[in-house]
Amino acid sequence: MKEPKQWEEALRRSPFVNPRFTEQLREKIVFRANDKAKKKFPIARLGAVGAIAAVLVYMLFVTDLSKLFTNPSQIIGTNGSNRVEGARTEYRKNGQMIFQVFPEENVVAGAKQGYVLHFTQPIAVFLGKNISIEGYHAQSGKRLTVMSPVTITEPSSGYETLERFTTGFSLPLGGTWTFEVKLNEQFYGDFVLAVQEPSPWVKTSTFKLPYTGNDGMPHNYVLAGEKDKVGFLVGPYQNEQGLILDEQPIVAGKGNKYMWYFWGSKEELTGSFNVMGVKEGTTQEIEVFSARSVGSPLNGADAVIPSSMVLPEAGMWRLNVYIQDKLFSSITIQVESAS
Repeated sequence: MKEPKQWEEALRRSPFVNPRFTEQLREKIVFRANDKAKKKFPIARLGAVGAIAAVLVYMLFVTDLSKLFTNPSQIIGTNGSNRVEGARTEYRKNGQMIFQVFPEENVVAGAKQGYVLHFTQPIAVFLGKNISIEGYHAQSGKRLTVMSPVTITEPSSGYETLERFTTGFSLPLGGTWTFEVKLNEQFYGDFVLAVQEPSPWVKTSTFKLPYTGNDGMPHNYVLAGEKDKVGFLVGPYQNEQGLILDEQPIVAGKGNKYMWYFWGSKEELTGSFNVMGVKEGTTQEIEVFSARSVGSPLNGADAVIPSSMVLPEAGMWRLNVYIQDKLFSSITIQVESAS
């Protein structure tokens, strides 16, 4: 059995210093806030209300009101707007907290990380319904499902509602991401995160895949990627001098054939297969390879498919692997110059 990842262990711990706000504490805070507001300049406050009313009346005649009031999706640009909201880890409606999200510290592109969502509404709101999360990347306009629909059948363990809903996913690009939480495919709320790029980019390590050769002896393929998840064959490789190397270099502008290997459930491996590449220092993905499916099992892998790939420029590249338009994994490679 594999040891649990650090983020999985972190998700088991409560993100709150105390289990939750008590009703008494909530009432005390509200009372103090209201009492403090009442004591501050009541006359000035009436004047401010009048001024605001006057401004609204003026705007009624000179402005299309539909442009004044927008829903959260319109403000943050998920409908294609150029306006981008800053990082926000909570969602409020009519002044009421609907949910908060607690991500791992320093969310980084290309790595799977964990998130805890603290919902405040009663469990009856969620029971029997599906929760999903869709991400929107402000800089590139990319949109993808980061969490497939999950049916809610019970509260969070030890709680009365979804106070500790946990999930984990990776993101293909750094920058500003808006995440829309959906309930039965309908908008429920959103949050915004600033996602960092690794600095510097580090090449993904290789791993070995054992197989039995035609000679009946055990051998190893060398794959670049994430062990027990996905990888593509890069060795062993015999160079022009006849030397056997573990890894064949990837050369800019030079196409080559690569065999991809996948591990996962049938649900995870069902659908179209796409490899998109993004070069270090950029935010625009280019298509490297695509296919309708990932093929059949082979050599202990749950699915295998051959591909042809070429990267246009030398440098560090991240290959984002998508299955059915959902990010499956990311692999960082070094592309060598042709000269």
